[in-house]
Amino acid sequence: MLETKIIHYLSHLEDSDYMAEVVTTPGAAETLIKILQNDDDEIMSYAGLFIRDFVLSCYRNETCKISWETQLKPVIIPELERLIFAENHFIRKQVIYTLGKICSYDSVPVLLQAFYKYRESDPILLPRLIGELFWLGVDNSWDLLESMVNSQYYATRWAVINLLGEFIYHSPSEEDGTFCMKYNFSEKLRNDPHPLVKAEAEYEYQLLALNHRKLQENMAKSDYKKQRKDLKKLEPCLTFFRVSLQFSRYMVTNNISTYTMQELETFIDNKTQQL
Repeated sequence: MLETKIIHYLSHLEDSDYMAEVVTTPGAAETLIKILQNDDDEIMSYAGLFIRDFVLSCYRNETCKISWETQLKPVIIPELERLIFAENHFIRKQVIYTLGKICSYDSVPVLLQAFYKYRESDPILLPRLIGELFWLGVDNSWDLLESMVNSQYYATRWAVINLLGEFIYHSPSEEDGTFCMKYNFSEKLRNDPHPLVKAEAEYEYQLLALNHRKLQENMAKSDYKKQRKDLKKLEPCLTFFRVSLQFSRYMVTNNISTYTMQELETFIDNKTQQL
């Protein structure tokens, strides 16, 4: 059965011949869409995995390439884009990752639409969504982070700090655009009214400032290591990344597929009280 073969692809990872056999079987596109539409995000994820590996295999398997371009892509991409707006948080996350992984550049407008929809309702999703938008080369990328910094919800503002960690700068200097971006956003958020956002932003800001001083002052390695060690003591126990993992685990454990901002904030409040 074709559906079983797709689900069992997990036992044939990166086997292009296996994938070619699946996609050349009549009904392959319909079966993939059927699995994608499954309400169980774990089952749906099997189709996502197959699609990602299949598209990446196209460069070395002509059969896969032809099948993707002529039969699968015209129907699979629209379905993935539709599922970006699924009610299930985990399904949204899966399809966003898949669209980024297969370099679906034409999906950027839909992903942008999703960003503005979920910016104020699903901050746990934002690091993945922004990450794929940046990967796909979205225009005016820093404006997206700026809009998050200006959000009325502290969880959305807090997510920015998590995102900043994904950007690697070459030199901690004014000439490095990425460093300046991270520095400026950290500086803004260290004055945030919410203590959790403020604490993590302050730590990130001080770390960037230390790296900047190291370059400017030609700081001795021993001095830098000492200051870095002292700064490490100030790292907050509760970061957005840790809360995201804990909340996602909580959702899975309790079989919850969606959430409200109030539910997320209540969860964070409870975690804060446990410190």
